[in-house]
Amino acid sequence: MRRLRNLRKEQKIKELKEKGLYEEPTPEKEIFIKRPFLTIPHLEVTNGSTTGLPIKIMTYNILAQALIRRKLFPTSGDALKWPVRSKALLEEFKYYNADILCLQEVDYIQFNSFWSKEFEKLGYNCKFYRANTKNHGIAIIYRSNLFVCKHQSFINYDKDSTSPEDPVQLPPPRTITQNVGLLAYLEFTQPVLDKYPKLKEKNGLIVGTTHMFWHPFGTFERTRQTFLILYKFKQFVKTLNLILGNSKGFYSFFSGDLNSQPYDSPYLSIAAKPVKYDERAKIVNACSLSYEYTRNKVSIQQETTEDSAKGADEEVPEEAEDIEIEETEAESIDKPQPLDPVPETFEATEDQMKLVQVLEDAHNSLDMRAISMYSVGYKLVDPNNAGFDNDRNEPIFSNWAHTWRGLLDYIFVITTWDKETEDLSANADSLQELEEKQGVRLLKLLKLPMPEDMGPEPSGQPRLNQFPSDHLCLMAEVELR
Repeated sequence: MRRLRNLRKEQKIKELKEKGLYEEPTPEKEIFIKRPFLTIPHLEVTNGSTTGLPIKIMTYNILAQALIRRKLFPTSGDALKWPVRSKALLEEFKYYNADILCLQEVDYIQFNSFWSKEFEKLGYNCKFYRANTKNHGIAIIYRSNLFVCKHQSFINYDKDSTSPEDPVQLPPPRTITQNVGLLAYLEFTQPVLDKYPKLKEKNGLIVGTTHMFWHPFGTFERTRQTFLILYKFKQFVKTLNLILGNSKGFYSFFSGDLNSQPYDSPYLSIAAKPVKYDERAKIVNACSLSYEYTRNKVSIQQETTEDSAKGADEEVPEEAEDIEIEETEAESIDKPQPLDPVPETFEATEDQMKLVQVLEDAHNSLDMRAISMYSVGYKLVDPNNAGFDNDRNEPIFSNWAHTWRGLLDYIFVITTWDKETEDLSANADSLQELEEKQGVRLLKLLKLPMPEDMGPEPSGQPRLNQFPSDHLCLMAEVELR
């Protein structure tokens, strides 16, 4: 019967060809654009072999379905629908096959109804955290055959601050942001330790993620939040040392969406220590201090229960938005508001300049720092897309939306900083230092596209058969030695 069906099909095709009506089938398009891993060249020849544990770490803002508005993505079409996006995102996760995933803008509803179950099928365990009743949060996903999560710590940027005995006191937040961070202490499973006994020299791995405050005038808040990342990381390490009763240390990673670019003070304050805010940084921070936030719009929380679950096939009504601080407007501020978040000149008050200086002093008083994986390695594998618009050798962009494009996402190694001897303000980090001092050998980085690779306009993501979020995932493969 099968042979007869094939014969009839062949005859039908033959007849159509004779009539000139047959069209050759076009190959099915990929559901997303697959990007290659770029191998880092090292001085020593290893023929690709590794002696330590190789792991792949991903960071990815997957675009919360609850935040999608057609007016923000006017050219994305069906790519915005949850049944379409969820399938593409899931296929991305399967294809890139990371061992640890740090995700941002994870819908609370979809996490419970979809993501936690799908990741469990793929052999992962999940940790999720959100602020209060916010409809999306952050997640750390890790392979259950490699790691066991023993402890967690949460960062609440609206509530956390320095302790009274600290030499420099962090300025208080100027507004409620509802942004958070998550830290997880992962112990290696016994089979991993049996295969890689050298890992026993450390306690395990600490991984963290965050999604920081978005607002055009939010630079001061974001700079404050990056301080808290390092501050809370240090506290978490101290607590774990007490619990474990030793000081063997940890492999330490932190990644996420900082909503800041490599030349902005939030990034520079943790990666280029000692940080010295130049004229631009002082102007931008002082200007952001002059902006008055308001909560005039009432936060309405009933939105996500139906529209997010159904997939936002229709535009969510404006009045049903889960109002976040970045979506509010200053409607009842009597004094004039600044119009340009990055002005060429700004006449700052004495109090504003004092606050900027306090923030700089706070960062420089903290003996912790962050080393960006892409900053130290990407110039070796894709030099045309490294340091194009920054002097930290970072790629051009990880966010490609309808109206804005730039680099917002990072993967860091967190370590201590000796402020007496280490001057890292001139991008002094190197692969050799990363390996020798941190025991982390960078093996590969996931390629990021150039602007010309994104195709003709309109090219804002997400788009069908391209990328399922307005962000692109970043990924680093490292060897723990």
